[in-house]
Amino acid sequence: MQSLQIDGISDFDSDLEELLGKLPDKRRDLHERIAKGTKEEVDKQINASGLKDSSGKIKDWQESHVGSGGGYAAVRAEKGETGKNSPGAITNYLENGHRIREPGGNSKTYRPRIKKPYVDGYHFYQSAQTSAEAKAIAEAEKFVEEFRQKLEG
Repeated sequence: MQSLQIDGISDFDSDLEELLGKLPDKRRDLHERIAKGTKEEVDKQINASGLKDSSGKIKDWQESHVGSGGGYAAVRAEKGETGKNSPGAITNYLENGHRIREPGGNSKTYRPRIKKPYVDGYHFYQSAQTSAEAKAIAEAEKFVEEFRQKLEG
């Protein structure tokens, strides 16, 4: 009976199995790097937006997060308390804007100074999205290149 045996395939297969075994950890590392870069970009946009944050409180409230399975990266307001004065709610008010409360003047001659019903948002998350995506793509390309180099030996 005729047969053909290729020894290089078994070496490649064992290398591939080893790499795939390390893949979940590498995937988490990739998403941690992406989360760190995204957090830096959001902080940069908070500074550039004109928001008066000299104490750094708003930037400190934003934290990077990686999913429990290492499958995604995000930047969001810190978890904890909830309600109108929570870090998440205040971040939302600053990002998207908020309604202005009507004045409570009861006099017939009272004229409110308010000229518009809404405060504009600073949109620092929206501004950070484009450059954060570019950084994430660059990190993913680095990850693929590292993976390719390990496959090639």
